[in-house]
Amino acid sequence: MGEDVGGTRPSSASRTAGSLAGCRCKPGVGRRGREFRRPDCRVAVAMFFSQAGARPRTWEASQSEHKKWVEVFKACDEENKGYLSREDFKVAVVMLFGYKPSKIEADSVMSSVDPNTSGILLKEFLDIVRKKKEAQLYRNEIRHIFTAFDRHYHGYLTLEDFKKAFKQVAPKLSERIILEVFRDIFSS
Repeated sequence: MGEDVGGTRPSSASRTAGSLAGCRCKPGVGRRGREFRRPDCRVAVAMFFSQAGARPRTWEASQSEHKKWVEVFKACDEENKGYLSREDFKVAVVMLFGYKPSKIEADSVMSSVDPNTSGILLKEFLDIVRKKKEAQLYRNEIRHIFTAFDRHYHGYLTLEDFKKAFKQVAPKLSERIILEVFRDIFSS
């Protein structure tokens, strides 16, 4: 991967495929041959398509969304302390994302907070929420891309699905490169 083959430079798709080599997928054998069955394979394949031409991963909140986050912060900071405690943060996440954060997630957030403060300041809260929103949007993008290529709604991609997906995304990419990418995913 990454070396010149037959005197030509590898394509960006071939170079990007190198990032998939770390996927520890084990091929499932079904009626149609090798298949992606594990969720990390789905992520790896979607990441490949995303890296091969999807939109940038940075995201900016609209003014109305930013205002909503500030309002949630203020609503959860009932005593007007100027910061959110661990419990306040959990309530804020429920209000914004619809789920209660796990102990591990809350511990992670609280450990990243400035130790000179008693909790999460507004600026830190806004940064945390923006990152969570970016991650949420990226996961949704990956799910959407994978679903678009999982033509039979099996929850995995076969070699044929993979080939059809590449023909849609990169029609000039040779079948040899497509097979190389597919095999690289299973080689680790």
